[in-house]
Amino acid sequence: MTTSLLWERFTALGQNDDTGALTALRLSGHGTHFLAKGLAGEPVLLLRAGKRRVPRIPLGLRHMQVEFDVECTVRDTNGDAAPTRVSATFCRAACDPGTPGLHPLFVHALAGAVENLPAELSPGEVDHFFDDAVELFRAFAAPARTSVLGLWGELFLIAASPCRETLLAGWHVSPDQAFDFAFPNAFVEVKTTARHNRQHEFALTQLRNTHLPVFIASIVAEQSDAGESVFDLAATIQDGLAPANHAKLWRLVAESVGGDAEGAADLRFLRAAAVNSLRFYAAAALPAPEVPAAVTPCISAVRFSLDLDRAPTLAPISASEVWQKLK
Repeated sequence: MTTSLLWERFTALGQNDDTGALTALRLSGHGTHFLAKGLAGEPVLLLRAGKRRVPRIPLGLRHMQVEFDVECTVRDTNGDAAPTRVSATFCRAACDPGTPGLHPLFVHALAGAVENLPAELSPGEVDHFFDDAVELFRAFAAPARTSVLGLWGELFLIAASPCRETLLAGWHVSPDQAFDFAFPNAFVEVKTTARHNRQHEFALTQLRNTHLPVFIASIVAEQSDAGESVFDLAATIQDGLAPANHAKLWRLVAESVGGDAEGAADLRFLRAAAVNSLRFYAAAALPAPEVPAAVTPCISAVRFSLDLDRAPTLAPISASEVWQKLK
């Protein structure tokens, strides 16, 4: 089941009944783990787990609460079949009911990672899974490291490429790096604007004096409530990745948006418009200020604005040429 379909099925779940059982979906994999709907409609992840000899105290984060060794009964909707009731010991993780903008993220990042888990987790396996989840959600309390628009453009490029695994492997791990994507044979820098012209901000070092070819991906994004958020794009990308890359994807998304996660969930852009607007340029062909060699040692961090639509004799290069260079 794709993560986007999982979210749709979760939102379609009925309300809990009066018996205390949680309405739930049986997750992919061994079918022993569940995604349930909490009392306030929040997503609740239930992982079948063996009982601990030494209890572990619950974890309380800003947007997620985790309890261990919880005896719980779920009302398994089981697709189109008649619902059945399942009672077992679970590790229970619930997303904050007061932050509905993060509910899709919780479902995509956590429930979407269950497929490769064993049928019943040992205490150590539970700890490993939720230690990673804690780090993910802790990042949402930190300051944002990049703009939501810039992150949307980077995720869009990964989603639009025929080599998602390659782009994810080359995606920057720090916003301080000069380029968004670094590969053995080239660099790629993504510039995304919500204006109607291709006016982007550059550092001079992004266009000159690099030892490898640099490709500039220019995107004109159109904001719309009918569009997709950065979390929607990440969920789309996840469905095409090897499980080992899921953690890196969500970690970089979480670190990028930080405490602005709820605002990021509300900011949406049309993917079709971005597809039509995507252009690639060779950085060496773009005009840039010239710094005389005599003063280069005392001048640094030169930044400037460039309108690509008005640059004379500037022609884009084909996307296939870029993808071929990255493979």
